[in-house]
Amino acid sequence: MNIQKLLRGEINSLTVDEEFEIPCEWYQNTDIVSLKPVKVVGTITFLSEDSILMNITVSSTMILKDSISLEEIPYPFSFQMEENIAERLEKDQNDLDILSILWENIVLEIPMHYTQVKNLEQYQGDGWKLMTEEDYQKKEKNNPFQELLEQMEEE
Repeated sequence: MNIQKLLRGEINSLTVDEEFEIPCEWYQNTDIVSLKPVKVVGTITFLSEDSILMNITVSSTMILKDSISLEEIPYPFSFQMEENIAERLEKDQNDLDILSILWENIVLEIPMHYTQVKNLEQYQGDGWKLMTEEDYQKKEKNNPFQELLEQMEEE
């Protein structure tokens, strides 16, 4: 992104309203299957030589594998970013590598686990079944050996 006019003082603020494509090689070794174009809206404001403020809203949709069903599912995300980018610019540099800044922040949006599965009943087999934490806690309370387990833990 060319910020030459901003750096020369011709303008005080630069409006950003663009979509950016993140190269697929960047998310190849992540949980992201694919990433839709990233929409960036906001401003870059020149305050001083040591302070160039980028205030943007970033939004897109990443396609992830469901943590339970392993199906590909959309995961929409959006975040606000306010950062001083002056330290990212080298002397006499007129271009801002906004893709790397975006990617650093998008990585933070990748959830550790994400699922859209509502009915866990279909995920069971011979001697096992998938259950929620709440169901597990209920089962533990109704365990006929709970008293014996508590005595063993005390010892």
